[in-house]
Amino acid sequence: MLLFIGLLTFTTTVFATVVPMNANSAVLVTTTWNGTSWNNGVPTLTSDAVIVGNYTSSGILVANTLTVNNNAVVVINAGNTVTLNGALTVVSGSFTLNSNASLIQLQANAVNTGNIIVKRVSSPLKRLDYTLWSSPVANQNVQAFSPATISNRFNIYNSVTNAFEPLANPELNVFNSAVGYLIRVPNTHPDTIPTSWTGTFTGVPNNGTFTIPVTTNTYNAVGNPYPSAIDADQFITANGITEALYFWRKTNNGVNGSYATYTLAGGVGCDLNDLSNPLRYTPNGTIQVGQGFVTKATTSSFTFTNAMRVADTRNQFLRVNENRSRIWLNLTNTSGLYHQMMVAYMPNATAGVDLAMDGKFFNDNTTALNSYLNGEEYAIHAKGLPFVQTDVVPLTFKVQSAGSYTITLASFDGLFIPADQRVLLKDNLTNAVQDLKAGSYTFEASAGVYPTRFEIRYANALATTQNVFNGNDVVVTLQDQKLLIETGTVPMDTVLVYDISGKLLLTKSKINATTTSIAVGVTHQVMLLKITSSQNQSVVKKVML
Repeated sequence: MLLFIGLLTFTTTVFATVVPMNANSAVLVTTTWNGTSWNNGVPTLTSDAVIVGNYTSSGILVANTLTVNNNAVVVINAGNTVTLNGALTVVSGSFTLNSNASLIQLQANAVNTGNIIVKRVSSPLKRLDYTLWSSPVANQNVQAFSPATISNRFNIYNSVTNAFEPLANPELNVFNSAVGYLIRVPNTHPDTIPTSWTGTFTGVPNNGTFTIPVTTNTYNAVGNPYPSAIDADQFITANGITEALYFWRKTNNGVNGSYATYTLAGGVGCDLNDLSNPLRYTPNGTIQVGQGFVTKATTSSFTFTNAMRVADTRNQFLRVNENRSRIWLNLTNTSGLYHQMMVAYMPNATAGVDLAMDGKFFNDNTTALNSYLNGEEYAIHAKGLPFVQTDVVPLTFKVQSAGSYTITLASFDGLFIPADQRVLLKDNLTNAVQDLKAGSYTFEASAGVYPTRFEIRYANALATTQNVFNGNDVVVTLQDQKLLIETGTVPMDTVLVYDISGKLLLTKSKINATTTSIAVGVTHQVMLLKITSSQNQSVVKKVML
């Protein structure tokens, strides 16, 4: 939503509670890795570990402190975690965290010494694409992080104008801790085939509490300051965040929105089924190493703490939470337009606006399907429990271009998993009702904003299976050399167009909508239209053109 966001790969977090050890109350031992084995047993939180021979991880490494010496080369592989009670000291040699590896430290006052290398592999990107980065180490030079990036393509966020702007003299600046930088890929990057790029940070690993100034009541670009993932929910709660976290996910010149959205209810993002989109992903509650993001501040500072740090060891795109029941809806068309929204039923939510649970639409896309609350668009709408079948969720819809669009139930969890729990989409313009579990809903729309066209229902009072299809329900008109066909409340499946002799001229199938159009060009003749409903009932209409 994998999650790498123009961006970085997000993975599901596995949480384990590890209590910091008081070194003064424990008997510490020292164990040394000689390149083959530990001379005093595998280290634990009561062990000071020393590595004097080359070491490549094959799992979890735990110690009180860790020292790298004797020019040893230490490599921590993807999916592996180093957990230290105290400090990491690199006297000589090297210590490398590969992409998706983590270094977690329990004591906030532990002072690290010596540089480490932290690698992060980006999503597949093309030349001119950007990633929102944040450094996990101290004193990383900005230009040196990506030497082949053009100097005016390093950007910082201006909270006054709510826009990114070039960073002056990136060659003279280092990454500020916990700040997000929007950086274009190297100018030598491939521009035809999406290709991953490995960002390499070098410096002393960050540890402890980071409090950074931000501009109140507006958006700020910040980022994970640690060489480990952090828990988004803990960051939101600790900092009194009232709106969503927004993650950059747009490819260069992309037609869809720039950001994915995350709140305590969950995340919405790119179309996971669109394999042509290199930034497809959904935020899962884990903010990865090196990941920047944008959010609105209610205070004058944001604070990051060691308590937020977590290890991630599994590749799943959603973290399971039994207390949330959610549905994700995708709005698409055949030209590649895409927008995703979510409705979540969860504890402590209400039918109104819930701080940190409801996520406003960032309004960066001219094509969108959102929940409608207090006259505003929300990409994430949290609602309270208990869930009732009579609940109705109003939706707002807007498009810039007229045409055919499709609404799909992309995913669901919790109480929506049982097969008999329907998710119904009502089109208030046509009165059609589609069970989205049974299939998508395709419809025609003119350019414009429709604040009340759709709504989500769960009760079956208006189900389309109750409707009878007959010729009186079908209206056919000619407009701009197109046949416009409307079938009331019963969706069409197929339209066959014949001339008066019975010759088949045109076919349109798998319509699954109550309105459709067929281009017929300039013609002066009688046509016969055989229109078959989704219930396999047919009517024939004669049209004079």
